[in-house]
Amino acid sequence: MQDKIIIRGAREHNLKNISLEIPRHKMTVFTGLSGSGKSSLAFDTIFAEGQRRYVESLSAYARQFLGQMDKPDVDEIEGLSPAISIDQKAHSANPRSTVATITEIYDYLRVLYARAGKPHCPICRNPIQKMTVDEMVDRILKKTDEIHAGAATTTIGDAKPKKSAKNAKLTNELVILAPVVRGRKGEYHQLLQDLFESGFSEVRVNGKWHSLRQPIDLERYDRHTIEVVTDRIPLGWPIANNKGLQSRLSEAMESALDRANGTVTVIMDDSTEVMMSAKFSCPDDGFAFPEIEPRLFSFNSPYGACQTCNGIGTESLFSDEKCSECDGARLRKEGLFVWIDGKSIVEVTNLPINEAADFFLKLSLDPTAMAIAEPVLREVISRLSFLLDVGLEYLTLNRTAGTLSGGEAQRIRLASQIGSHLVGALYVLDEPTIGLHQRDNKRLIDTLIKLRDLGNTIIVVEHDEDTIHAADHLVDIGPGAGVHGG
Repeated sequence: MQDKIIIRGAREHNLKNISLEIPRHKMTVFTGLSGSGKSSLAFDTIFAEGQRRYVESLSAYARQFLGQMDKPDVDEIEGLSPAISIDQKAHSANPRSTVATITEIYDYLRVLYARAGKPHCPICRNPIQKMTVDEMVDRILKKTDEIHAGAATTTIGDAKPKKSAKNAKLTNELVILAPVVRGRKGEYHQLLQDLFESGFSEVRVNGKWHSLRQPIDLERYDRHTIEVVTDRIPLGWPIANNKGLQSRLSEAMESALDRANGTVTVIMDDSTEVMMSAKFSCPDDGFAFPEIEPRLFSFNSPYGACQTCNGIGTESLFSDEKCSECDGARLRKEGLFVWIDGKSIVEVTNLPINEAADFFLKLSLDPTAMAIAEPVLREVISRLSFLLDVGLEYLTLNRTAGTLSGGEAQRIRLASQIGSHLVGALYVLDEPTIGLHQRDNKRLIDTLIKLRDLGNTIIVVEHDEDTIHAADHLVDIGPGAGVHGG
């Protein structure tokens, strides 16, 4: 493979028919006075020709969307790779673009929250768990075992344990309830009649037991909670591996879930109650989540965006006033109540990059969630570390692209390129150290070296002394500016 880029007869702008060789897979710095022709050689000649050749290698169908690219005024360039420009020209003014979306960190966060996030009810703030019928049965049987564990009982064969003083209040039965009405006004004569005709005989209304064979009068303008008993199941011993008990419990739960839109309540034999949901819905308040998937956290998707502001976060496109519905969060309510370690995706993106990196480094998840999240988490931390390396720790992840300076936008794109792990490309950068404090220069230079060590060729237009000293190869263009340069 050719180990150098050979340029012959470059005459773009003020270049004076120059010819030179630049080593591949090295970092080359172009220096010289402003206006001497550095950018004309780096961007308008080398990058332009590299990009033109790459586009010409695409199919005719793909090229029609990219337009015609003019050949720069140069006799010949050999050894070019596909070229990527990271300059300080105008960046995206799209109000939806943020630091997190530009670096693709937000894409990983959406996957992370969809797979490892825990939904919470927006009304009572309690966690909501989606369970299968088998998981519900296992939970109830395990809890029943725990209730009876350690109790002073005697057992004869498989007979029911005799109650001692300690467990004398145990009923030795499980009551399965379907909460068909929760905190709503009405008389519900027809509902109660339908339940009776469906074969149910008992309900609990506002905490009191009633037979469906008797009339039940409810105040029309009061709020009521109506739970129908789908089964009263006497406990049989042993609890573990009791196929009959498991089968009956499963059948009663399925009936309750069907009646109560995926919610069931179980009264344990110590009178404690367990509420469970087969959907992402709150058993207490009835708030139901849609299916939790990555698009729920996308403000660019109609599925996840706030319906009032359409994901912009403000009252109107050019307004600075926050949306009254989402308070600037951009997402629908459900997306704001899926949390990881107590934080929503919006709260995480509100953090400065250094605090966000610290949050994810210290993140504690249960083993199952960690097994799912580990590859995504690794990528998020990696990309955050690249942003730290280019001196952008003070930016928040939700900072909009339109408010970034040219230098900040360039360093963000640089961090994104490192995160893409491309090999064999030609990168052309325009004064990446501009606006950086001296202490951050070394980190940026280390980042450029890291990009080079991946197997890429780096060309930097730069005046900074530290960057010049770090270069593998130096090209000085001059001696003056304008007609005196090139």
